[in-house]
Amino acid sequence: MTGKLVRETLNFARELDLSGWRFMVGKWRSRIMSLFTIDPEGRLSQLAGHLAHFPRNWSNKIELVEARKLAVSLNRSVERSRAVSLSYCAVIKCYVSNTEKGILLVSFENQLAQLVDFGGIDRVLARYQLVFIPSWSGLYSKELFRLVAAADQQPVFVMPVHSHELELVPTLGANCHSLPFNAASWVNPAFFDGPAQPRDIDCLMVANFASFKRHWLLFKALKGLPKDIKVTCVGVPLGSRTAESIRQEAAEYGVSDQVTIVEDPSQEELRRYFRMAKMFCAMSYREGSFIAVAESLMSGTPVLMFSNAHIGTKTLINEKTGALVKSVRELRQKILEYRNFEGHDQVRQTAIDNISAQANSRKLNDMLRDWSINNGKAWTVDIEPFYSQRLDFHYFNDESRDRLADDYRYLSELGVRFPRFS
Repeated sequence: MTGKLVRETLNFARELDLSGWRFMVGKWRSRIMSLFTIDPEGRLSQLAGHLAHFPRNWSNKIELVEARKLAVSLNRSVERSRAVSLSYCAVIKCYVSNTEKGILLVSFENQLAQLVDFGGIDRVLARYQLVFIPSWSGLYSKELFRLVAAADQQPVFVMPVHSHELELVPTLGANCHSLPFNAASWVNPAFFDGPAQPRDIDCLMVANFASFKRHWLLFKALKGLPKDIKVTCVGVPLGSRTAESIRQEAAEYGVSDQVTIVEDPSQEELRRYFRMAKMFCAMSYREGSFIAVAESLMSGTPVLMFSNAHIGTKTLINEKTGALVKSVRELRQKILEYRNFEGHDQVRQTAIDNISAQANSRKLNDMLRDWSINNGKAWTVDIEPFYSQRLDFHYFNDESRDRLADDYRYLSELGVRFPRFS
């Protein structure tokens, strides 16, 4: 009972966004501390965290001005690295000339941090426009403020996690522009193609074993459902949370015999699980884009998600692709309903037509081309179509790497290395 009570209490606090209020407290604490000592990095982190949780707070205009100034100051004082090794990043358009720059795609704040700390960042920005994909819910981050400051008047493009954050992107700086994509926009539907699989998994959950994924909510719903309904939880350990943590939660809700846990399967096995499921259950309250939701839809598997969730892919859920529920009780009702779902082909086709990496590569190219032309820039070469697999970027065409060879060579000689493309 204690474990259940703790989880219920933490969940209540999470949905009240009490974690966001620590940034409110930290903001005033850092302001007081600044009277005695100056810590631009700590202050910028607190401001970014507060802005991320409360993006429309009355004091935001003042805080945004301060954050921009701190980012400039921090960029000037940081110790520069002579070389960086970037993962989850790729060149998607070659450098043509000073009037037609290349395009560098960067995801994850820790990768962006390496780049803005790099001693040759000015030379990178002189040849490449940056497109950044944030990894977590809440647009603002210390790293993104620093990138915008480093770019100065040069354009920076951002793919925010949430569609409602698109209008917030320009508040980072006049040189910041939003793009209506996120980390889940680059799924290759070909990976989820093949002969039809028997849909003999009732509920599938693909998520790491962290507590914020809220496996226990699915187990709570399962406790009030017929005993023949089964759940398969696929994931990997994170921190102190392991498969045993998930087993203990299932046991506390008395549903151990209805839960199968699969730890760290191969990509081929994972895709098979997606295609064998009748429905996918996304239980998180707050996270980033949640790419597995898009992968589920590409598999023809509808998604159940809570309507108050702060998840980037929530906008993909509609009457054709799944359901948004308001309570555990409603979740139970939808599980019973989708247990007899037969529209898997329609779900898959809807996903292919609207959110596949091929479709989004075309859309992205058109948007960047139009922006360039409208702003007096040349555009003679299109971007290379790409997709994401296990967070790494890959090109659809084998010739893409040859066309971009000079760019990777130049960046490597400058000190920016891409292990996957070396």
